[in-house]
This record gives sequence, C-alpha cells and structure tokens, in this order.
Amino acid sequence: MSFHLGKPILVMIVVALVAAALTGIPAKEKKADLTLWVFAEQHRDVYKSILDDFRKQTGVTVDVQLVSATAMDLRLSSLFMTDPTSPELPDLTEIEIGWVGKYFRPPVDQVGFLPLNNYLRNSGWEDKIVKQRLAPWTKEDTIFGVPHDVHPVTVMFREDLYRQAGVDLEAAKTWPEFHEKCLAFEKYWRQHGYPHRHAVQAGIADTSLVQMILLQRHLNLVDQYSHVHISDPKVAQTIAFYAQMVSGPKAVGGQSNGGQGGLSKDITDGNLCAFFTPDWLVTYIKKYSPDVAGKMRMMPLPKFDPTDAPTTTWGGTMIGITKACRHPDAAWKLIEFLYFSDEGLAARRRISDILPPVKSVWNEPRYHQPDPYFALPINALYWHWTHYHPFPATPGGTSDCAKADDLLSQLNGQKSAEMFIELGREVPERYQTPASTIAAASLAYVLNDAVDYVDEHHGSAGLQAEWQKSLDLAAVDLQRRIAHWSFE
Repeated sequence: MSFHLGKPILVMIVVALVAAALTGIPAKEKKADLTLWVFAEQHRDVYKSILDDFRKQTGVTVDVQLVSATAMDLRLSSLFMTDPTSPELPDLTEIEIGWVGKYFRPPVDQVGFLPLNNYLRNSGWEDKIVKQRLAPWTKEDTIFGVPHDVHPVTVMFREDLYRQAGVDLEAAKTWPEFHEKCLAFEKYWRQHGYPHRHAVQAGIADTSLVQMILLQRHLNLVDQYSHVHISDPKVAQTIAFYAQMVSGPKAVGGQSNGGQGGLSKDITDGNLCAFFTPDWLVTYIKKYSPDVAGKMRMMPLPKFDPTDAPTTTWGGTMIGITKACRHPDAAWKLIEFLYFSDEGLAARRRISDILPPVKSVWNEPRYHQPDPYFALPINALYWHWTHYHPFPATPGGTSDCAKADDLLSQLNGQKSAEMFIELGREVPERYQTPASTIAAASLAYVLNDAVDYVDEHHGSAGLQAEWQKSLDLAAVDLQRRIAHWSFE
C-alpha cells in the first residue's frame, strides 16, 4: 500500500483520527426547530430563562439569537428584498417600532412577514390585548406583528420644587394651562437665583415629542393606507404651540445633555423638573435617580380638545413570523408562550415595569399597589389640601371625608402602575409606514423654522397661518413620493 503524500503524513492523519475518537469530539449540534432574532439583551435573557419550560410543554426547541439593531435591520431588509423565504432568515424576529415601516413598502401579499389575523382571531387573543397596539404592525387591516407592550405616557415631575414655587402642576388640564404653570414655575426660580432651572424637558428640535402630542390628538402624519395628514390644521396649531414652549420669551423647555447618566443628574439636581414618561422610562428614572424618591409625582397629559386622549405612546416592539418559517404553527405557540403566558409575563416582570398588552393581567394586585417612589411627605399633602382643596382629583360628588382618606393614602405612594393601566385603555393608535420617516423629516424642517421665527419675532403672531402653507407643500411632496415608490 502506498500513500501519495508519504508515510509520515499518513501516520499523522491516523494518529489525529484516533485521538479524535478517544477524546470524543462532539457531533455537530442539531439545529433548533425555531430561530428567533432579538435586538434587546434583556429580551434575550428573559426568553432564555423560560425556554426549557416551552420545550417540555411542546417538544419544540428554540435558538434565541441576539442581533444588533443595525445589523438586524440591514439583514432583514436585504433578505426580504431578494428572497423572503431564504433559509438565512429567522423563523421569528422582534422589530422596533421605528424601523418596521420600511418592511410594509411592498403590497400586502409581498410583505416578508406572515399575516397573523387568523392566529389572533382563532386563539381568542384578538379580544384580550389592547387593539390600538396592533396598529403599528398593521398594513391595510393585515396584522403582521404582535405587540410586546403598550407604552402609555404620563407627565412625571419634581413635586417638591413645583410645590416650593407655589405651582400645582396637576391642576393643569389643558396644554395652555400647563404652559402658564410652567411659566410661573420658571419665574419663581429665576427670582430665587436659579435661572437655568427648566420647568419641563422639551428640546427645540424634538420632533418626536411633537409627534407624540399629535398622536394624542389622534393624528398620524401618514396612516396605514398611506393617506397623508401632515397638512391637517391641528399640525400647524401644535407646532405653533410647541415653538412657544421652547423658544422666545415664553420658553419653558430645556434639554438633557443626553444619555441616562445626564438625565439622572438633571433630575437629581433639579435642572429639569417635568418629563414625558412612558412606562419604560419611569423604570430607568427610578433605577438611576434614587435620590429623588418621595419627591416625584405623575399625572396624565393635558389636552388641547376634549376629544384628545389623556395620554400618547412612545416606543414599542413587535414579534412576527417570517415567510421563511418552517413551522408557523409552532412559531405561533412560541409567541403565545413568550408574550401571553403566565411564565412569560412573570419573567418579564422580574426586570421591568413595562405594562403588557394583555388586559386581563391588569387586574392583578401588583398593579394596584402604592409605589413608594411616589410617596409624598405629610407636609406636602397638607400643603396641597390647604392650597388646592380637594387633592388629589376625585370624581364629582365625593365627600370631604372620602377625599381626606384618598389624600392620606398618598403617604404610602401614588399608584403609578394603576395610572398607566387607566391610560393604557385610552392609548391612541400609531401607524408606521414607509413614508413615516420622510414625514417626520418634513415636520422637523417646519418645526425648526417655526422655532427660529418665534425667537426672532419674540412671539408667535401669524405663525400658525404661515406654517400651514409649508405643511401644505410638504403634504403634496410626500404624496408624490409615495406614488413614485408604489409597487402597483
């Protein structure tokens, strides 16, 4: 017998094979039944902690892969465009609300995700979750994703500093009233040597905040049918109001230097004293700003019109099944387990205060307990009772004794989760489309001009009518762009 590379090489190969056999090199790991991509490390850790239970219940194995948001967006976009059934795609993936719109550019039957309407309807979950939260993941009534969250928004503020200024911010029921109270707050602190203490966190170019207020007014810049609403008169009115809040002689807004560390310091030092807070942001503030526990309060958003919602929504995540999925029924069972089951919801609660979209869970006692972070000292309660009787607001006809009992209950803490539940029932619909990003850019352009106008003219006289013209032009341009990239 001869070996063309020579006997020494043959001996080395034989030795290597024997060594491999003796040391037990493991066989290639069997591929999991389902692959799930997530962009949030917390989500990966939560899911991995309970997937063994899912395997025992169903016999289905799952590989959860953490993929950075940027990489996930690029890979999904390219694969959906080239081959939406590619084996390189995951069976399921989570998507952040800011980038889902681009995946809805093709006609409904060519979107890279499977429609979930039948799964939701047949399982009964369609009526058990907050329906408004299906809106971001819907195109032309076809639902492509299940919501992870609700994310209602409150106003959270430094009660101690507002009280010291003699301002009862919670009494503000309209946006103009809110603005006037913020002006009174800043006037007091300027007179007492704090010229840089701002009433509210609101940046001069914060288009996202303007959009949240527009959602509160039930207005999407572009809806699920690609109808453009950026020229609605409410948009010009909102821009004119917001520009006054952040620029000119009536400015009351300030902006953090950025990052959780900067915001935490601004809260603790009293540089920024009111914030627009979804549930996830409250979790961060409580974690990174422990020094202001017992000095904070929460309230619903003020309104422009009686028909406005008392809240808005900020952020969000969905889970969807791709057309490449090999076992869609098993994938749906995984969604139910991770998002709706007792095990999934309990695992989530261990790391976050985020309100789940499952309405039946809201009846649990844990969502109706006082939160010590929002407990007020007795002197604060006495001040509110004597200066702004009755406090806190109660339904009409409630006796003074009942009001006093309600007031005293605040010693243990405001029921913050309960407030989020009440607001969660009224959270507005938010739609994401391929045109949403361009619409936001157009809104930013008009907002920046409006802020400059207020600053230069020291007021907003004529601003609404002037910027209505710009919004009308933006609407025409946006509609033309939508028509241009249409697949039909």
